[in-house]
Amino acid sequence: MKIRLKDIWETAVNLLYPPHCLGCESSLHRQVDQYLCGGCRKGITYVQSPRCPRCGAGLGPYSHSPEKGCVYCKTVRLRFDGAFSAVYFQGAVKELIHHFKYRKKEYLAGPLTTLVYKALDIGVPFPENPHWIIPVPLHWRRKVQRGFNQAELLARYIGKYLGVEVLPSNLSRVRDTHSQTSLGTSQREENVRGAFEVRTPARINGKNVLLVDDVLTTGLTASECARVLKGAGARMVYVLTVARSVGPDQEP
Repeated sequence: MKIRLKDIWETAVNLLYPPHCLGCESSLHRQVDQYLCGGCRKGITYVQSPRCPRCGAGLGPYSHSPEKGCVYCKTVRLRFDGAFSAVYFQGAVKELIHHFKYRKKEYLAGPLTTLVYKALDIGVPFPENPHWIIPVPLHWRRKVQRGFNQAELLARYIGKYLGVEVLPSNLSRVRDTHSQTSLGTSQREENVRGAFEVRTPARINGKNVLLVDDVLTTGLTASECARVLKGAGARMVYVLTVARSVGPDQEP
C-alpha cells in the first residue's frame, strides 16, 4: 500500500490540533464530519411546510389558509415573486455562516449548500424554472475587505446542483449601505433604495431569475434587488437562501 506524504501530514496535524465543531467547539477527533458534531447537526431546524407563498416563512401546522401568506408580508411590499430558505438562522447554522462570512472560511460554502440540497430534495419550489442564477452583490469595498462575496460562492454550488448558469456580475451594488440591524422597516427600505443596478439588461430581459444569498432577514434587500431586476426586464424573480432569520429583527 502506497503511503502519501499528504496523508501523513494531515494525520499529524489532526493529532496535534484536533478539529473542533464550529457550532459548539467540542472536539471532532475521530469523527467523520469535520465541521459540526452530531449534536449540532441534529439541532439544525429546517423550515417546514406550509410556507408563506411570498417570503417562504414556515406558517406552522395550524395554518388553514397558507395561500394568504404570513402576518409580516401583509405589512410590507416585497417585489420578488417567492422565496425559499432551507433552515433557520440559529444555533450551529448561525455559527457556520459567521465563520463563512467573517472568518474567511470559504470552504464552508459546500457544507452550507448541502443544507439547501437536502431541503430541495422535496422538489424545487419555484413554479417557473429560472434561466439565470444571480448572487446578491457586495459593494466593491466590502468585497475587498472580505476577500470574496459569500452569495456568489453559494450561487455557484447551487447553479451546479440545479443545472442553471450563474450570472455573477450583471447585478452590481453601486452604493455601500449601512447595517440594517438598528433600522425600522421604512428606514431599511430607504437604506437599500438605489443601491443596485443592472449592467446589461438585455441578458435578463424576459428571463426568470433566481436570486441567491446566505440569509433572508426582512427580505428588503432581496426585494430591492428584485425591483431593479424587474425594472431591467426580468420576468420573474425568486429568492433562494441557505437560512432565514427566526424574526425580522435578527440580523446575520
